[in-house]
This record gives sequence, C-alpha cells and structure tokens, in this order.
Amino acid sequence: MAFRGKSGRYQKEDEGALQQVADSAAEYKGLLFQERTMKWIDDHFRLHLSDIKYPYVDRHWNGWSSFWTETGPLIRKMFISSMTVIIEHGINGFLLPGLYLLTHNAIYYNLALYGEIAYMIYASSLIALSYALGRDVTIEQMHRSVWSMLLGHHIASMALCILVITVGGESVPKDLVCSVLLVLVGLTSSLHYVGQILDFSPLAQSNAPYTRLTNHILCLASQILFRCIYWVKLVYWSITHSHETHGVGTAITVSLILLLFSLFNIDFVKFHVKATKGCWMKIQQDKIDKDC
Repeated sequence: MAFRGKSGRYQKEDEGALQQVADSAAEYKGLLFQERTMKWIDDHFRLHLSDIKYPYVDRHWNGWSSFWTETGPLIRKMFISSMTVIIEHGINGFLLPGLYLLTHNAIYYNLALYGEIAYMIYASSLIALSYALGRDVTIEQMHRSVWSMLLGHHIASMALCILVITVGGESVPKDLVCSVLLVLVGLTSSLHYVGQILDFSPLAQSNAPYTRLTNHILCLASQILFRCIYWVKLVYWSITHSHETHGVGTAITVSLILLLFSLFNIDFVKFHVKATKGCWMKIQQDKIDKDC
C-alpha cells in the first residue's frame, strides 16, 4: 500500500509506515476541500457567479482525532482566526457592554468603544499591509476577494464608534450604544464565526447536519431581527439625532457611514439566507439518497 510517496508495504513489521499512508491520505483530503473552498469564495465574492454549489466538507473519517490532519493549511488559519475574532467579539461586543448595562460604570462603556476602535484600526492596517505585501497577513485569513468587503466593514465600524465618542458625547444614550454592540458584535457577528468554525470541524454539515442547521437558523434569525428590522430604527434615530444636535453636515456624514454599513448588512443577510436554504436542501437530498 502506498499513497503520495508514502509506502505501507511493510506495515506488518512497521505500524508507523501504515500510519504515514493514512496521514498522507487525510492531508490530501484536506487539500482537496481547501481547493474547492477557495475557488467557491473567489467565484462568489469576486466573480459574483450564481448557482454555484457550496463546498461542504466531507465526513471526517475519525471525528476530532483526525480533524486537524484532515484540515488544509489555509483552512487551519481560517479556523484559528475565527476563534481569535470570537474572543475579540466576546470582550468588546459582549463582556464590556454587558458589564456597563449591569453596573452603569462608564469605564466599561469607554473600554468597549475604544477597544473596538483599536481592533478595527489594527485589522484594517493588516488588510492594507496585505495588499502592499501581496500576501495574507490579515487577522481573518480569508481569501483575497473578501479583503475589500472586510476593509469597508472595519472602516465603517470604526467611524461609527468615533462618531459616537466625538459627536454624540453625553447626549447619546449609553444603554442604547451598548445594546447595539451586544446584538451586532457580540451576537450576530459571533454566530457567523461560530458557523465558520462548525463548517470546518466534525460538527459540519456532513457529520452533524442538524447542529449546523440550528446555528444557521439562529444566525439568520438574529441577522434579520437586528441587522434588518432593528437596524432601520437605529439608522433613523442616528440621523435625526445627529441633525438635531450637530446640524446638516454631521447628519449627512452619519448617513453616508450608515449607508456603507447597510450595504454590508444586506450582503451579510443574503449570504446567510442562501446558506440556511442550502443546508436544509442538502439535508433533504441526503435523506433521498439514503432511501434510494
């Protein structure tokens, strides 16, 4: 037995030789999935192709024990980066705003806003550096075709936080600001990255379809509630408030920033609508294939 130059011919005498063959096969499986994933991201986000099938990861051969071996190097980076972003979201988007809402201590409010600004400056700088170097040094470790969208999101998020601090001042209700951080950063965005972790793990569609579907439904429901319905109210309040307190110029600036963020929200929600629908359809197709 041999695979990709790894021979298991003498596996009876050397069990390690057979293990090398198995590891090499698992690594190759991961590289094939990585290639399909990168192509899908490029087709979807850069070429804007329609009717392209999402590259669901194949069933993991030995669950978590072989998970890392079956994961390609680029997917590993995306997996780790997703956990990194969730930690940041957990601090700036959940812990600090939550502490302020519980204690109404202004230090938590300021730490959340300044922390989010610092993170967005750092993340944006790494994207700009990646463009300059021609290689990926971003936090997100996503395909190059996504960099521009991420950069737009980061700049808009940073601008909103800066406006809240500089323009809003004491007139901005801190409870509302912290609630927005909780639902947009701590909840909806974190659920998105949890889904990405699930997609690459033994809890993916092929292994645990209803676990993945549950995350899809929760994520989509929160996106529709907070990035669509609640977002309209938030945009209206922000524009009218800035106009009443600082005049037309500030209101126009706020409107442009919120427009940029709204376009991101629309694309974000559309992506999760397709993903949830695709997950459900695959479950139904797998049932049909199993019965045949």
